This record gives sequence, C-alpha cells and structure tokens, in this order.
Amino acid sequence: MRKPSRKVELDDIISNQILGDDPEVIALVMMIHLALEAILIELISAFRPDDKIYKLSFPAKTDLLQKQGLISSHDQSAFDRLNDFRNDFAHIFGHRVTLSDALTLARDLERDGVDFSDSVGHYTPEQATEYYGGMLGVLEEVGWCILFHAAYCLSETGGRDIFGP
Repeated sequence: MRKPSRKVELDDIISNQILGDDPEVIALVMMIHLALEAILIELISAFRPDDKIYKLSFPAKTDLLQKQGLISSHDQSAFDRLNDFRNDFAHIFGHRVTLSDALTLARDLERDGVDFSDSVGHYTPEQATEYYGGMLGVLEEVGWCILFHAAYCLSETGGRDIFGP
C-alpha cells in the first residue's frame, strides 16, 4: 500500500521541495517510464488499433501483451517492476530513493531477463558511484537497458525496428 512518507508542511510548499527527491532523479524515472509505455502502446497497436488502449493502466497493458504472447511473463514482470518503482515517486508524497534501491531495481530487472552489459545491480553502492557516478548514472543504465529490451520485444514481434535505419 502506498501512503505518504510524511505530512505536507508549509515549508514544503514555499521551499519548492514538494517533489521530495532530487528532481533530476524523478524526471529521469518518469521519462524512462513514459518511453517504455510508448513502446508498449506501439506493441498493442499492432493487434488492437483503437483508442481504448490509451485508457488502459500500465499493468493492464503488460497483462494484455503477455496474454497475446507478445511479451513473456518475465518481460511483464520486468516492465511492471519499473512501473512500481515509478509509481512510488508518483503516488507517495515525500518518497526518497537510495542508490541501493536503484541497484536493487537493476538486479530485479536482470533477474527477469533484461540484459545489462556489466550487471550494474551487482555492484556495491561504492562501486556504482565509482563506475556510474552514482544514482543518475545507475538509473540511466537501467533506462537504457529496459528500453532496449522493450524495443527488442517490439522488433521480435514484427513491429518497427528501432535499431535499423
């Protein structure tokens, strides 16, 4: 259950800290999520070209794709895991994420079959800071890998080849 981490205070409103976590982190996670959802919509559009798909929730989209055989249950789990990570920002006031949380996300995605060239999720926070520059670098790698994975799903099902000319 998602509930506020704390109560909204006047200082939150007047100090522009209403977003809670680092705005760059929030923006990056939201953009990754939006791009992933756009790829899922493109996958669904191949067999269901009506506008009703835009009203489906994110989990309804992944469930529909899995039932149609366009993504595997592991793909669905990975995409839904990213959605849950994003939903914490979108639905929990004052939510904060740590580098360890981002590394856990990467491990979970890799477990579900998302290919990471160097298994970033298995680094310690110190190693992730050294090799990726910390939170933003890790989340950029997560975004790059899950979006490539989704684009591969699109291509493999006869959809647009994002990788080609």
